[in-house]
Amino acid sequence: MDELKRMVIFARVVESRSFAGAARRLGIARSAVSRHVSLLEQSLGVRLLTRTTRKLNLTEAGETYYRSCARILAEAEQAQQRVNRLRDEPSGTLRVAGPVGFAGPLASMIHDFAQRHPRLNVELLLDDRVVDMVKEGIDLSVRVGWLADSSLVARRLGESRRLLCASPEYLERHGRPTAPEQLSDHEWIIFSLLPTPYHWTFSRNRREYRVQAGGRLRTNSATVLHKLLLEGAGIGALSRFMVRDDIRAGRLEVLLPDYDCGSAGVWAVWPERRLQPARLALFVEHLQQHTPHHLA
Repeated sequence: MDELKRMVIFARVVESRSFAGAARRLGIARSAVSRHVSLLEQSLGVRLLTRTTRKLNLTEAGETYYRSCARILAEAEQAQQRVNRLRDEPSGTLRVAGPVGFAGPLASMIHDFAQRHPRLNVELLLDDRVVDMVKEGIDLSVRVGWLADSSLVARRLGESRRLLCASPEYLERHGRPTAPEQLSDHEWIIFSLLPTPYHWTFSRNRREYRVQAGGRLRTNSATVLHKLLLEGAGIGALSRFMVRDDIRAGRLEVLLPDYDCGSAGVWAVWPERRLQPARLALFVEHLQQHTPHHLA
């Protein structure tokens, strides 16, 4: 290792044409540069440089040795650059989990990310339940709603307003509510993954209205809840990104649009690691940049 270090110092002396210039370039004392070159000459048993008060000249042995040093250092720099490219250009497989209801936006962002990084494979696992990321080998999970306390690292990607909806067919049969207190008389489709699935709070003009929800149908899947709403089975609240196309097409109607029933945060979470892979850091950045567009 000492020989390699002295080869670097010797090459910098030749390129700088002075001990002082090499010292400035390497960030060490001039005396240290001179000492290392002398030790290198002693080790090789030849003189590499002839020194005068004004300039340095390479001996014949010095010219031969410098060419070898330059080639070795160039190869070392190329190796470093190749490693840097591997570090900066993600490769391998990124395993991503997300809720079924967010599949469309997530698939679009993953496709765009994979096109930008052709050496990377991405596996998308869809499940409305909260998965054990460490046990199932998940690199990153996108979660919609609330976050329970955990050791995971979390990054907020955006927020989507919840909309209380029902199909026109259901509303023709059961009537359109005009105030929060009328909602208790309706058939709710209960989403069991919510912290308080049977208790809702609506707000308007800084005033809150608490509603007791009741219904015969209960599910832990936002996708099933969406399907049941379209089938006219009852009323329920979903994130705007899940129902906006149905609202535009007239398949669903928004109930009490002047009242706010809360928002669902969209989060990226991943296990805490001492060294975060480049592919994970780049994907989180990609999600932060593009998720707001899909929630707009």
